[in-house]
Amino acid sequence: MLSWYRGFVSFDAMFSLIPILLLTVFLLNIMHYLLYDAVESVEAQEKFNKLVLVADYIVKRGGAYEKDNIIYPNLIDPGKLKGLETELGSKISMDLFIGLESEGGIPNTDKECIYRIVVNNNTGEIDRLFVCG
Repeated sequence: MLSWYRGFVSFDAMFSLIPILLLTVFLLNIMHYLLYDAVESVEAQEKFNKLVLVADYIVKRGGAYEKDNIIYPNLIDPGKLKGLETELGSKISMDLFIGLESEGGIPNTDKECIYRIVVNNNTGEIDRLFVCG
């Protein structure tokens, strides 16, 4: 008679462990999804921050027109933009596309772009600077 009760105890333990294991697997899947989502959003924000940093640098210093050691921010010299793609792209480990809308248009790319309103030094007209990466 004693062995008959042992069987019930093992069935009872088995049936109580199954919901606990299923709940644990479900919670682990939820945690994996939340962690993956958080990592994706941090990477996207980091990419956006790098593009903003590059755009601000170009407008204020890197591509700005300079005369007599005076830098004119937002007055962009298109000649200075040519070498900045590789120079700045290697520093932040991104492939960059930098240019003015009037000089060559915005590239047809699925990459994220940041735009700044600037003045083209060659034409003296308002233009859009794009930094895509």
